[in-house]
Amino acid sequence: MEEIKSIRENSPEHFNQVLRFINKKRGIDLHSYRQSFTFRHLRSRMAETQSVDYLAYITYLKDNPKEIDLFLEDLSINVTHFFRDPEVFIAFKKGPLAELINRKGKNNLNLIRIWSAGCASGQEPYSLAIMMSEVLGKKSNFVVKILATDVDNETLERAEIGEYEQKDLKEAGKKILEKYFQLVYNGKYSVNDEIRKMVRFRKQNLISDPGLKCMDIIFCRNVMIYFTREQQEILFKKFHQSLNPKGYLVIAKVENIWNKDLFVSLNLYDRLYQKVG
Repeated sequence: MEEIKSIRENSPEHFNQVLRFINKKRGIDLHSYRQSFTFRHLRSRMAETQSVDYLAYITYLKDNPKEIDLFLEDLSINVTHFFRDPEVFIAFKKGPLAELINRKGKNNLNLIRIWSAGCASGQEPYSLAIMMSEVLGKKSNFVVKILATDVDNETLERAEIGEYEQKDLKEAGKKILEKYFQLVYNGKYSVNDEIRKMVRFRKQNLISDPGLKCMDIIFCRNVMIYFTREQQEILFKKFHQSLNPKGYLVIAKVENIWNKDLFVSLNLYDRLYQKVG
């Protein structure tokens, strides 16, 4: 593939025009992401499509709308599957979740609130709902409410529909597949009503919009990698404010928390943290 050599000579305004065009079409504001990260992947897609400059790439996007999805996939935005990194779910169930359920039970509190931040097309929040259903069982007095947020309208719409291909369920296992999904058509599986009712979806920009309140658990994985160090620190402060005392935060294995005044590590390998204060 021949490298695009003129891209660095393009106007910064034309670069921003590409980002504004994608924002208009998909509702994703890429200005929130690290510019070097976005630039590198944009350069790759421009070379792939033989676009000689930013304006040529915008023209290509207009003529080939699917290229927007290819670009977003190249950024790894909205790429996920059920029970991604299953060892994280196992460690969370055995440690933080068991402690939370025990603590709530002793204090006669039966509501557990979970925030799936950057939920993409719904695989993670539905995985959390299945995990809670498996742990608590049908006879439990606990009520679980999962709020799933993302900035992308299109992926939120797919999440609401709740239909997935078999490749999305590769980590789920046969037992989970038979218990919580129905085969609908063309090899796709639909999440059952019991799980669907536990999750509500909402559009939210993690950086610019206010955080949520009174959360017991926050899962935000493979999202911080798109933000600058300053933006990440803002987000961690927002998560700290959103969590109840002794609440839990789970991030991706490639992500880190630097401010030890906000969270203490419970499991560094699986990135399980508990709120300080």
